Amino acid sequence: MSQEIELKLLVDANAREKIMQLCQSLAKGAEHDTLHLRNSYFDTADLRLRQHDMGLRIRQHDDEREQTIKLAGEVLGGMHTRPEYNAVVTSDTPDLTLFEEDIWPDDFPLFDINRELEEIFATDFTRHRWHIPSAEGRIELVYDEGVIRAGEHERAIAEIEIEVQQGDIADAYKMARRLITRVNARLGSLSKAARGYLLAGKTVLEPFTHAHFVPQEPNDGVGIGLYRALTYALQYWQHNDACLAEMPSVRAVAGITDGIRLSKVVLQQLAALEVDVSDHILRLEQMLGHLGWLSRYDGLTELTAEDGAYHRALKQHPKLYEAILEQQEHAVQLELVQSLSIRDDYQLTLLELGALCHQQPRHEEIAELPLKQWAAQRLREDWQGVIDAFAKEGELKPEYYLKQLPLLQSSLQLGYCVGYLFDEEDREQFRAPWQDMMRGIREIMALKLLREAIKDNEDSQPDRLLNWQQVQLESLLYALEHSRKAALKQEPYWLS
Repeated sequence: MSQEIELKLLVDANAREKIMQLCQSLAKGAEHDTLHLRNSYFDTADLRLRQHDMGLRIRQHDDEREQTIKLAGEVLGGMHTRPEYNAVVTSDTPDLTLFEEDIWPDDFPLFDINRELEEIFATDFTRHRWHIPSAEGRIELVYDEGVIRAGEHERAIAEIEIEVQQGDIADAYKMARRLITRVNARLGSLSKAARGYLLAGKTVLEPFTHAHFVPQEPNDGVGIGLYRALTYALQYWQHNDACLAEMPSVRAVAGITDGIRLSKVVLQQLAALEVDVSDHILRLEQMLGHLGWLSRYDGLTELTAEDGAYHRALKQHPKLYEAILEQQEHAVQLELVQSLSIRDDYQLTLLELGALCHQQPRHEEIAELPLKQWAAQRLREDWQGVIDAFAKEGELKPEYYLKQLPLLQSSLQLGYCVGYLFDEEDREQFRAPWQDMMRGIREIMALKLLREAIKDNEDSQPDRLLNWQQVQLESLLYALEHSRKAALKQEPYWLS
């Protein structure tokens, strides 16, 4: 077995000459060779290998053939890490029994799958390769150009892989930075195999729209736990970034936004523990500024959603309803986000956060502090700020609720980072009314936008509509007051 550790970067095939020149410069005189490779990828008709996050191929170079199985791994800041097993073959059809028996999961139906294997897609490309000395080993720098084929469909390959072969990972990241800034390379989280499955119509790339609690170990050190949370946030962000590149959608942008916010929350915890991440936090805040249109879009969507509370009533006023739909359409700024995602500073931030997860710098005094102990203390301090904000006497005004939304959102996201350490039932009971409040506050934004739309629309009944909007707002504030009182009575789950 070998452990594949590589950075994958996507490049513009039209910049071939500039890419080759830069690779030669990065190689510093290292020997260069060129190979023509054809890979056939196999799975069963019902994709049982894919379901286990495995990739099986036969690679042909000249008259030589080698079959490879790649097992489940991870992608972090463009760095791909996957266990890989190889076996020499003479046939065009793979044989899983040639691999070591102990690599398969329990109850893996090896022989059934082996009988049902079929080619799903193939890649055909030229590989330019340089072996560059690094530390006690080397780094393999490759530039691949060619195509993926699935039936009658084709998709171009133009990518760079920087594989660390017992070399220094830091050297790989330095190369990647040069490629991003000099030839506008972009981090790639999808392997050739993943893109092949998409091309063959065997899989669909769906955005992540809901974060999960990061699986944590209570006796791990604080540093380990926080970098595990940052790894999750970064993977969440990158998955949605890949969705945006493949099929742009507001859902993908929403997922990117959530990933950036979650990354920022973790970085703020690291900063409080004297890890120097201030530049990263500043960059994330700047990115979030470009994504601010989402809140307006979400508010307008709340008004027009067919299963929402306002759709039926607004449909009774066609001019107003059409105006809101038009505003919703104009609120979308996908091209802005697409432009942002290919900028050097965006790509470098992804790369450097990935490097941070690998390096894991930490303050020595807290390195061994048990994570659960720290988490209980940190949650208490963080939520005290939320409780102080929402424990004011009397009914709270809509503007006040809107002002407190970022604070509440951040605290709920901190819960995703460390809440796994505590009792699930207690945790969900505590969070439920706070989440209700967050949804209600977002609905305030929707009603605020509705009021603006009513005033701007030439409707014959503006006073009646404004009165109706005010009744809806008062009803919402009443429900929020109920959630606020329920939330403030909840026993904190980190005390149980």
